[in-house]
Amino acid sequence: MNVQQWMSVRFFLFFMGWGIFLPYWTGYLVDGKGLSIEQASIMMSIGLIMRGISTVTLYPMMKKTASDLRVLQWVSAAALVLACSYIPAQGYVALLLITALFNFFFPMLMPALDATAGSLTQHSNLRYAKARSYGSMGFICMVLIISMLSGAFGDQLFLIGMIVVLSVFTALTWTKAPESVRLAPEPTAERASFKKLFQVRYFPLVLLLAILLQGAHAAYYNYGYLYLQELGVSKYYIGMIINVSVLFEIALFTYADRLFKKWTPGMMFALAAAGSTIRWCIIYLFPNVEMFIVSQLFHSLSFALAHYAFMRFITLHVPTHYLPTAQGLYATFAQSFATALMTFFATYLYTMSMQTAFLGMIVFTIPAFFIAFYIGRKQLSTTKKQ
Repeated sequence: MNVQQWMSVRFFLFFMGWGIFLPYWTGYLVDGKGLSIEQASIMMSIGLIMRGISTVTLYPMMKKTASDLRVLQWVSAAALVLACSYIPAQGYVALLLITALFNFFFPMLMPALDATAGSLTQHSNLRYAKARSYGSMGFICMVLIISMLSGAFGDQLFLIGMIVVLSVFTALTWTKAPESVRLAPEPTAERASFKKLFQVRYFPLVLLLAILLQGAHAAYYNYGYLYLQELGVSKYYIGMIINVSVLFEIALFTYADRLFKKWTPGMMFALAAAGSTIRWCIIYLFPNVEMFIVSQLFHSLSFALAHYAFMRFITLHVPTHYLPTAQGLYATFAQSFATALMTFFATYLYTMSMQTAFLGMIVFTIPAFFIAFYIGRKQLSTTKKQ
């Protein structure tokens, strides 16, 4: 198995689990464990905070001495044990503890995989966008499978699916891997400090853009599944509707290297911010299933292009030994803390209406557009001078 295949398989499996966790876990806690929507939302918000803490504490500590492969092995094993602990768990306190710990470990696999892919992109000619597109395929496959089967067998299937995926992923981490993935960091290698990383030109603003745009998905991640139920959509069709967004995400990752070859990261972020703003406005203005499906088309911009723009920036401008730190900051602040804080904001707006929760996200996407447009013009001007 070559490097491209190895990385693609890992992305595929992880995002199969993510295809359960992201759209369905709040619903699982509500329907499978009997919690209220408010209780489940608070749990998931606390989980996002735990997820952020893990990527700035445990993950960097492990990366100091452990290889990329070792990190994947132990983190996936811990996530598997915690997933199994949901089986006997009952009561708010027990579920809160397990959910917090599960969020501490399972999402850590995302920056670990991205940092591994970033390093392989720089040193082994890995095509990141192509490998990452397999992650989107894994997501869409699992959403389809789960949406069809859960309607027949109940919401407990969400947990069973997660345990199966994590079991396979963990087992594969102990099989043959590329030599570079097995190598532990050199004890004398230069360590990346936060201060030096933030001295990379535009990195603070690029991280801010990622925070604003990825965090703006808080209402969608927490209430998309429940909103479609409120619109009277069956569980089977909910999965199909969610997958519309991922289909366009796959298309973008598949052709991103070609479509955006001459684009600066700043201009890509500007387009992502514009698409995100349009997406949340559509859901607010047109509260029906048909227009929700139309809004899903913009996921290729609001999420996929924003993610690709960040990865393009750090691959081009951040030294290799800074990549794990950059990925950790991205996972912590853009994919964890920001989403957690915006979830509290979305939950407050949800008390008015679910539509208002979606509209509230433009508070973050509109400023992101102007910041990104400013960076994009500066980067374009620099490119022309060169």
